[in-house]
Amino acid sequence: MQKLHPTICIRLFLQFISSISTMTVLPYIIIYFAGKLGSTITGVLFLCVMSSTVLGSICGGYLSDKIGRKRIIIFAEFFIFFGYIGAALANYNWGMFPYLTFLFFICIQFSNGVVEPVYQALVIDVSKPDQRKTIYTYSYWLRNLGVAIGSMIGAFFFFTNLFLLLLGVAFTTIISLLITIFYIEETYHPTLNIKESKDGSHLQMWREYIKILKNKFFAVFLIASLFIVSVEEQLTNYIGVRLATELPETIPLASFFSFEVDGINLLGILKAENTILVICFTLMVMNIVKKWNDRFILLMGLFLFFGGYIVISFTTTPFILIIAMFIASIGEIMYIPIQQTILANIVPSHARSTYMALYSIAIICGMSAAGIFLMISSWFPPIILTAFISLMGMISFLLFYKLTFRRTVLSVNQKNAD
Repeated sequence: MQKLHPTICIRLFLQFISSISTMTVLPYIIIYFAGKLGSTITGVLFLCVMSSTVLGSICGGYLSDKIGRKRIIIFAEFFIFFGYIGAALANYNWGMFPYLTFLFFICIQFSNGVVEPVYQALVIDVSKPDQRKTIYTYSYWLRNLGVAIGSMIGAFFFFTNLFLLLLGVAFTTIISLLITIFYIEETYHPTLNIKESKDGSHLQMWREYIKILKNKFFAVFLIASLFIVSVEEQLTNYIGVRLATELPETIPLASFFSFEVDGINLLGILKAENTILVICFTLMVMNIVKKWNDRFILLMGLFLFFGGYIVISFTTTPFILIIAMFIASIGEIMYIPIQQTILANIVPSHARSTYMALYSIAIICGMSAAGIFLMISSWFPPIILTAFISLMGMISFLLFYKLTFRRTVLSVNQKNAD
């Protein structure tokens, strides 16, 4: 860590405290809206929030490459702070106002969409290629540790102290904003393009995104990454519902263990297992495989990840599910730092935020695709859905196999292009 740029260390710290605070609220806010407004309206509101995040990513990514990183981060974090203060006041002692809360969360998620690709570009700006695997390993570990701590706090206090939790997120946001203002320097100074400055139209932004999507290497990377997210999100969508439906009654966790669980208990155990394994074994696993070839680590990780989730998608035997989640989690630990490193290495310096915005949108699309699986699960038998999941895994694996086969040549070409 001492070898990393101070800006990266600050960002890792801010990411950690931000993960803790936001995860006290975000996993449970959908339950809040469903309880106040019903499932149908909540579904519509959820789509609106997702759309605002996508729109924010499009705007933030493009603007950051035109005017720099720091101003965008300050602007976005101020509005995130404003959104959480507003949401807190909308749920104070004088009453709870879910529609007003929703409007503030639109502001929050739009601003999160704006700032997320900028954060990623900022880290790439000040990192060296040989440092990025280490950076993304620490980032992945700290994020999951923060998620675990924050989710645990939220589970105990969300429904009794929502006002205070929302104020807590606002407090950490203003701390992050002040640290950014005083301790993070601008990492990117764009060159003014006179033609673009005269154009000034929204069409220029869309032309930029269309141009990036014509980069076949990056477009294929987005598709492969989208499939990864879609498979992973099945656990809290289709797989979770299937377990709850097929195991309504408790059964022994294992033949040699008398503890009994039902489908919902199993889902909680699998999610907790994944989080605990990531927190406890990320640094250990990456230390073990650090001398291995990066391509082999990536492909082996993807193979274990998809293999584990394919098994989870069709079996209801608790012990097998736990073993499969262990395999999938080890695979996840292996592939994520390499995947993120490849992403960082293929984006050109003059358009990093714009590229990262498209990557963020691909992640959101992958999450939405998992929701589509849940919708069609009543039309198809489980074996067909398992086949679909297997197909997505196979396509993603083959795409990464092809991409990494060409990666060295393309990296050299990219440096020359920069």
